[in-house]
Amino acid sequence: MNASLVVLITVVASFCAFVAVVWLLQHLSKRAATDDKTFQPFLQLQQELHNLNTTLQDQIQTLARQMNDQMKQNTQFLQENQQNYRQVMGDVQHRLGILQHATQSMMDIGKDIASLQDILRAPKLRGGMGELLLAELLRQILPEDHFALQYRFANGSQVDAIIRLGEGLIPVDAKFPLENFKRILEAGSDEKQAEARKGFWKDVKKHIDDIGSKYILPEEGTFEFALMYIPSESIYYETIIKDDAQNESLSAYAMKRKVIPVSPNSFYVYLQSIVRGLKGMRIERSAQIILENLGQLEVDLEQCLTDFEKIGGHLAHARTAYEKTEQRFQKLRNRLNVLEQHQGQVAGPVPQEIVLEKDS
Repeated sequence: MNASLVVLITVVASFCAFVAVVWLLQHLSKRAATDDKTFQPFLQLQQELHNLNTTLQDQIQTLARQMNDQMKQNTQFLQENQQNYRQVMGDVQHRLGILQHATQSMMDIGKDIASLQDILRAPKLRGGMGELLLAELLRQILPEDHFALQYRFANGSQVDAIIRLGEGLIPVDAKFPLENFKRILEAGSDEKQAEARKGFWKDVKKHIDDIGSKYILPEEGTFEFALMYIPSESIYYETIIKDDAQNESLSAYAMKRKVIPVSPNSFYVYLQSIVRGLKGMRIERSAQIILENLGQLEVDLEQCLTDFEKIGGHLAHARTAYEKTEQRFQKLRNRLNVLEQHQGQVAGPVPQEIVLEKDS
């Protein structure tokens, strides 16, 4: 655009200079018309100016074409930019629509979270939520025949879930100590936070003592430990850290009472280990069955060998009897041959061969 302006100014300046020179020559030609000596140079100058005029017109036409081409390019460039601008604006409007939809979704989620917080304020509903999350996690990982929900012991205690591992049971109880944990988060000073943390520790210790006394029952087939499922990672983290105000952490307190706190992530790892253990037990059980079958097969093989030896003995006796019978048939054949040779000699003495065979 700047180059076109410079070219236009140059053309205008050249045209103005040409007009000024023509006007000057005409003025001089009028004064020199009476002077023949000076008239001839003016004619030459007029011819040169005519040539210069032709050259300038050609240059002006060339510059006009260049300016026209440049204007076309600029117009095309502006049109393309306008199209790109429209496309970009359309894309921006589309993205703004998506962002608005996402913002509305976030607002809806925020309302749902607020509603969930209102629901979780009730301890019974909060406990039901923990049991629901526990049951869903068990269903996703363990086979149906290796766990049970709301398991009742003979003493009347009912645990949220048990895991069957071999001949033993692992009790799992869900606890959701949310109230005092929220007080820790909402505490405005260190004193209030420490007071809320003491209340939180007291609640968790009570849950640990209840699980240890109610659900660890070796006489009913449980192992010597139980799991306390905490469905919140942040609350679980609060139970395993050690505070300077306490002699021991909540996790150490729980371990002494044979209760293991687990969060959704750590419980998933425990369940994966249990699944691997179950697979190992299945392999061991299959190997035991194979060994038992091999032992039975060995007994059957020994019986077959005994029967085969008996059959061999019977076949040997049959062969001996066969050979003796064959010898008797041969003797009978010989006697019949001798009788045929002496047929018709009824009155004569009995042949000596028959007498000998009879004696034998």
